[in-house]
Amino acid sequence: MIVIAAAFGGAVIGGIGGFGTGVILTAVLAPLIGVKAVVPVLAVAGVLINAGRFWFYRRHVEWRAVGRLLLAAFPCLLIGTQLYATLDPRPLGLLIGAAVIASVPLRRFLKAREIVVGPRGLVAGGALFGFVSGFASGMGVLLVSFLYGAGLTGMAVLATDALVTIAVDLVRAALFGRFALLDAQAALLGVTIGLVTLPGSALAAWLVKRMHARLHAHFMEALILFGGAMILLTSLR
Repeated sequence: MIVIAAAFGGAVIGGIGGFGTGVILTAVLAPLIGVKAVVPVLAVAGVLINAGRFWFYRRHVEWRAVGRLLLAAFPCLLIGTQLYATLDPRPLGLLIGAAVIASVPLRRFLKAREIVVGPRGLVAGGALFGFVSGFASGMGVLLVSFLYGAGLTGMAVLATDALVTIAVDLVRAALFGRFALLDAQAALLGVTIGLVTLPGSALAAWLVKRMHARLHAHFMEALILFGGAMILLTSLR
């Protein structure tokens, strides 16, 4: 029941902000199934979580951004997954958390000077997102930060983020199976969690369509800061 409640609540938050579901579920699942099992389970769950989110925002996808992000994400995902199978990712977690928090003032600085992340910046963002997705869950905060920096807003961010994450999670689940990190029981738990999030994604879509664009941007920034703080805290622990 705790996992179901966390999955539904996380889907609402993630559906509004584009991320956050993985951070919440990581915190809930780690004490129950162990830290090593969390990332493979959420790789499976993430496909369904983001499929529901993508369905509600599908008309707003920025296809060029999707192509540039995935171009670099897939090869770097392989490297990150290999690291997850062999190394302790704590030091990297500290660096990632600090970078996520810094993305909010950096975005405001760039916006004030009318500077946006260009095509090369999106490719670099895809590489970083793919790499960290190999050994951590809840890294959608990185992807959303780059999409906002590229000038996307509102439902375009949510749709593009969801589609990229679906593709990365499908490959990630296959890689975890290849490295014997994902068994049938973990896959079933992931599917169950994913199905529970679908009503939460529907509620989030209803809220986003009625939310003022500026309020939504402030909510996203607050969630980015919270996500970065959670990554730092998790790494320190």
